[in-house]
Amino acid sequence: MKREYLLILVIIAALVAWPLLMGNYAVSQANRAMIYALAALSFSLLAGRLGWFSLCQTTFAGISGYSVAILGVRYGLPFPLVVLLALLLTTFSAVIFGLLTVRSRKVSFLMLTLALGQMVWALSFQWVDVTGGYNGIAGVRLPVYGGIDLNDTRVFYVLVTTVTVAIFLAMWRLYRSPFGLLLLGIQENEQRMRALGHPVALARFSAFVLAGAIAGVAGVFLVYDMGIMSPSPLGLGHAVWVLTAAVLGGYRSLLGPALGVAVLITLETLVAQYTDRHMMVIGVVLLLSILLMPRGLAEVFEQRFTRKSKPQACVTTTTRGEEP
Repeated sequence: MKREYLLILVIIAALVAWPLLMGNYAVSQANRAMIYALAALSFSLLAGRLGWFSLCQTTFAGISGYSVAILGVRYGLPFPLVVLLALLLTTFSAVIFGLLTVRSRKVSFLMLTLALGQMVWALSFQWVDVTGGYNGIAGVRLPVYGGIDLNDTRVFYVLVTTVTVAIFLAMWRLYRSPFGLLLLGIQENEQRMRALGHPVALARFSAFVLAGAIAGVAGVFLVYDMGIMSPSPLGLGHAVWVLTAAVLGGYRSLLGPALGVAVLITLETLVAQYTDRHMMVIGVVLLLSILLMPRGLAEVFEQRFTRKSKPQACVTTTTRGEEP
């Protein structure tokens, strides 16, 4: 437990130091990484705890983003109210999607989430009067309070970091709560959990809605970061990108998805400087990573740290045995 608290402090310290040591471009990339880390976290909540692989988490982010753009730009509603309504609409969408998918299993669940996501993506193209079609809705900006422009890269970084850290800490507590353990039990043996009297269907439905709400928070930050909302974030490509990041980092781990997002964004940034075929290079790296580390980078780091700790434990045991 002390090791986990130390890791949390190190991560928070690194996040605090990042804008002090880096330029605006690096800070903006960190903003993007944290936004997609929230989307990947919403995916890993379902995949890691229930064994559900969802392809509609970016759809919830898109619904949230479009809600902010439509209500804020088209109807001129104020900033706090826009965000609140966007999250409520996204959560309501997650409720509807959850009612349609909660009784499905594995491949059926994957295909249902894919179909629902593609339906929303197609609607964003075709409902031109509301969504703006291919051109989207531009002019989405945060307000200025007391001379502080929330659109400034570093100010926005503080806002994104605060919310992201709070959500990850909340999920850290949730994973260790009876509800989090129940989700793991359902994944391991659903029939036994049902026989013990646990509300299996309600737990799965609640997890799905919660994951949708987390993706909605990512969508709010995404639209304010881009300044425009278009159908692109709702596409299948973004959904697969988030899935790849979660698998690469380790979707069974809390920090694994964030680690995978950081690695992908770093690869995209570095490789694109040397070749136009950067996606091919990234694909090869990801293929090798998945083949060599099927459970993700987070578990590899955890295993190496555990191996280094084991010899120390053995020495301690031997010393205690020699004392008598």
